[in-house]
Amino acid sequence: MTDSIDRGNMFVITTFSYFPAIKYSTIIVSNKAEDILNIRYVSFCTMPSGRRNASSRSAPTSKSQFSFASSTGRSNSGDRVLGSGGDEKKIDDNYGKLLAPKHVPIPMVPVDGPLTFEALSLVVSVVAACLQLLNLYRTVWWLSHSYNSYSMNFYLIDPYLLTFIITMIARRFVYTLLRRFVDISSPTRWFHIAQKLMRIILLFIVLSILLWCLYHMAERHNIMKIFYLCYPSVFVYFLMFGVSISPFFDMSAAPRHVKEDKRMKYLLDTPLHNCSLSASAIRAEVSTFSTDFNRRLKRALFASSSTAYVCGIAPIIFVPQSLHFNVPWVVQYVVLFWLGRISAHFAQAYPVRYCDVLHRAALHLGRWIKIENHNNTYVQVWNDGVLWPHGSVVKYNKETYRSEGLCTAAEPGNRNHCRFHTLFSNPTMLLCSLLGLQLLFVGAQLFILIRTTEWYQVLSMTLLLVINYYTLFKVARDYLVCWKVYRAEQIIQGKCQMVINSNTQ
Repeated sequence: MTDSIDRGNMFVITTFSYFPAIKYSTIIVSNKAEDILNIRYVSFCTMPSGRRNASSRSAPTSKSQFSFASSTGRSNSGDRVLGSGGDEKKIDDNYGKLLAPKHVPIPMVPVDGPLTFEALSLVVSVVAACLQLLNLYRTVWWLSHSYNSYSMNFYLIDPYLLTFIITMIARRFVYTLLRRFVDISSPTRWFHIAQKLMRIILLFIVLSILLWCLYHMAERHNIMKIFYLCYPSVFVYFLMFGVSISPFFDMSAAPRHVKEDKRMKYLLDTPLHNCSLSASAIRAEVSTFSTDFNRRLKRALFASSSTAYVCGIAPIIFVPQSLHFNVPWVVQYVVLFWLGRISAHFAQAYPVRYCDVLHRAALHLGRWIKIENHNNTYVQVWNDGVLWPHGSVVKYNKETYRSEGLCTAAEPGNRNHCRFHTLFSNPTMLLCSLLGLQLLFVGAQLFILIRTTEWYQVLSMTLLLVINYYTLFKVARDYLVCWKVYRAEQIIQGKCQMVINSNTQ
């Protein structure tokens, strides 16, 4: 028997079934376009024929003690929720949708494309290397009795060192430019071969130029200086990436088969999120995202550190022994430039939409809180194929855990799952930390600039500030966007949790 009542903006459908497995079911569907949930309330009670379930007498039969398993459609205790196949699937789907977190779409935030970012990085690196050479080889050319006609002692600078520095800092830009040309010109079936061939040829050319420079530098300088120039970068590279060629040219973590969409302004290297109701699929997705996050982290750290080493430390290694310079200022300049490059690469490697994808996966993953003293007698054994609702109490490896979040697919006691949920359940915390560090970094540079009196120091710090202002703008914009979006999402998730809690009572 079905009874329908129209209550203003809410359409209530109450169904009474005479099947022995179902006592009643109530579904309220909202026809308001702005309503958050399509299904606001789904309740059902199980009544096996002949007698009630024995577990209902020993523990409360609240819906928080039932989990949704998309593959089996069973409760945590192993009993089937409904007896009828069609009605069971329908109710399971509705309940699964109610458990699934509701995502707020992130607005389209402009992101620098790979070619644009590498071009900006090339300009910044060239300016930084020139400023470091100015710090080392400056002159007093403005004095009336000075023997110098230029602001720098150019004759003391090794031209092969300059060629080495320019080759190292320009390799990624040249690679990105050639890759764009290959994407446009090569046919689809020859794309992989053309890209690999281009990478091998470019590697051969770059290594040839670098070896040619090192050979001539070894004839003019001590061999230990050549060792100091090459060993740190080579050792760190093989330690982080092994014998892979790709990280030497490309800092992005995009799969090599992904081509650029002509309608987009950036490379489609962001992994996609699947709003799955399968616990195993959610854990597999989180594992993939963790691997991708760590890969981006390693490439960003290596790219920024290698650039700072080549542009800031390499000129110091080949300074003549008779030359005197301001050592504290030069070291301080290297540290400031290195921190600025780290911030810029992090802002490029982890844009807003990428962080949002990881945030959505973290909401589906949920987390388990270890509890020591519990009075709940309804403790179940954790099942890896079950999507657990909020407040579920399970036992795993002789420990007791309670779930938090609309749904929980994580493994209890898994540190990787706990760390992933902590970092990305609220991405504004990560962006706020990065923004705070960037503000502190820029503030320190302003303080140094105020206390600086030498002309070359004023010029160096001013240009570094201009470079870091752009990164500060990007980080502040990303934080404000995420703060607005996730504040609304928290309100929605709170309403969803209230709906589930009201259904369990």
